[in-house]
Amino acid sequence: MQHFFRKYLVMGIWASITIVNASGIDALIDDFSNKNALSQSTIDKNKGHLVLYTRDKLERMHAKTLKDVFKTIPILQYSENRYGVADPLSPGGISPYSSNAIRLYVDDVEVTQGWMGSGLIQYGDINIDFADHIEMYAIPPSFDTSSETAYMTIFIYSKVPERDSGGQLSLIQASRGSSTQTIGYVNKESDVSYMVNLSHTKENREKVNNGTETPLSRDFKRTQIFSYIKNENQMLHFQLIHKNSDTLAGLSMDATPLVSEMDNTSIHIDYAMQFSEHWKAQLAYDYLDTELKQEDNIPLLIASKLFDKTLNTRTKNTTYSADLTYDNIISDHHIAFGIKGRIKKLDSLYVKNLGFIPSDFDEETILSVFIQDQYALSENELITLGLKYSNVSRNKTFEDDDLLQVRLGYLYNNDTWSYKAYVFRNMFTVDPFARYFVPDVSETLEPQVSMGFTQELAYHYKSHDIRFMTVFMKENNNLININDIEDTTSFISLLNYDYTLDIHNDINMQFAHSYAKDIKNIGDIYSYSGYLMLSSLYDSFSIYNGFVWNYDTYVEKNYLDWTSSISWDMSENLTFTLKGENLLNKAKEYQIFRINPLTGSLKSPLTPSSFDQRISAELEYVF
Repeated sequence: MQHFFRKYLVMGIWASITIVNASGIDALIDDFSNKNALSQSTIDKNKGHLVLYTRDKLERMHAKTLKDVFKTIPILQYSENRYGVADPLSPGGISPYSSNAIRLYVDDVEVTQGWMGSGLIQYGDINIDFADHIEMYAIPPSFDTSSETAYMTIFIYSKVPERDSGGQLSLIQASRGSSTQTIGYVNKESDVSYMVNLSHTKENREKVNNGTETPLSRDFKRTQIFSYIKNENQMLHFQLIHKNSDTLAGLSMDATPLVSEMDNTSIHIDYAMQFSEHWKAQLAYDYLDTELKQEDNIPLLIASKLFDKTLNTRTKNTTYSADLTYDNIISDHHIAFGIKGRIKKLDSLYVKNLGFIPSDFDEETILSVFIQDQYALSENELITLGLKYSNVSRNKTFEDDDLLQVRLGYLYNNDTWSYKAYVFRNMFTVDPFARYFVPDVSETLEPQVSMGFTQELAYHYKSHDIRFMTVFMKENNNLININDIEDTTSFISLLNYDYTLDIHNDINMQFAHSYAKDIKNIGDIYSYSGYLMLSSLYDSFSIYNGFVWNYDTYVEKNYLDWTSSISWDMSENLTFTLKGENLLNKAKEYQIFRINPLTGSLKSPLTPSSFDQRISAELEYVF
């Protein structure tokens, strides 16, 4: 295996330093333009600070999952929690989920798990073969998106028949017997477009040594269906994900569970209608059925009088969302306003040997109104002002919240330079699931208030694109870890450089620095991260090398994640790809805390990585 890695390394270095010229340049230029046209049409410069993954970039990266994309964003690094679930904002505690401030959309419709929180719970590592391009907007968000506040909004846009008419079959075989099979079909008849994409993944992850004969497992099997039907004025989506997984440490106090499993089934259905030039309505339904099995030889982390060492539960929850928005350009003003509503319901909670458990808290309703004005000062400048008010009401003994959010921005753009700056005030609340399991803390929990200033300066000249971004943010009553709430102050800076040598060779570099002040029991933390992408095309070959580096003063350890792939277009319709991930086996780690059950003191945490070392081979056929 080491010999193979050395050969792979030599191949990667060779590919990275070779500048090539291929035949058929005119055709490639046309193809390149087409691949980027759709992403440009969906970009809204006022949604925030954009990180764009065009179709061309996704294909060069050979990104097969949203996780592959996430790992390359220095400002918000992908991570998992003690349950093996995608949770980039997790502080490492027992909270079921901490990343609800990251909201996710498919074709401009939010996917959410409602009672559990952000749709990232299920979608954080989904197969993205159905996606054309992905847009990620960092702080602060535009108020015409979600009913709920966000640090980052992720927009996945699906493939369309104008570019991808026909079928696609993908077969992947990877390390430890992992495999993925995907088949999709896109077409258009008359003025109606439709897509069906079916994917099945069996992922055998690296085990995590916990000092016993039974290491922790995070293996899973997932079946995923994505489909839509739409015309110029209407759109209907149906999405289904069923995931059966081992949940790593789960609720085990010392991370040595006897059983730690979870079975999730989620359904998303939405319908949108543009019923006039300026008015649009949207309805969405989300359903999540979760079965959790936890067993240990010592009391679980949330042990109670009703259960001690064994917990077998099944919860069902539904979310109903509705939007009505108006959008119009009046003189020099681009006006948008609307009303958004969301109802989150805990339909049932069943505990084995106890039956259905009645709940004092089983419903949360969010009603929001917003208005946003973008005023053009000139052909190159605009000022934007957004206001949003939300009322969050909860039944039984849980208090309601009133949230007021404001964003003031200035944007400038010409052919060479662009600049944008925002001053904002956002407010966040804790998701219902976390409130439900820690009622003593969360019944009267005050909302988090985040205030800050961001700016971005970008320069474009010929083949060079340079961008520098800074974020300053002060958060009162930070709710990421509701068992240890505090005020926080942070500063983030990001430098990005893209260089296109020619149509065949791209270089992308990113460097990020963040500073968190006066963290409780820790002090100040400085974090550094970087990303280097080298991409080349040569005749029928496409070669990619990506390097992700991380370091922070808390862990004081350098991490380097190297991903490399080579694709061969065997024919017009058939492509073979060989890909290596975390080839150096030094990808960033995260912490799973443990408690000594005899003394109650903290043990040394486990430090698994979210990214396994693995090799995969893919055969893709387009028909």
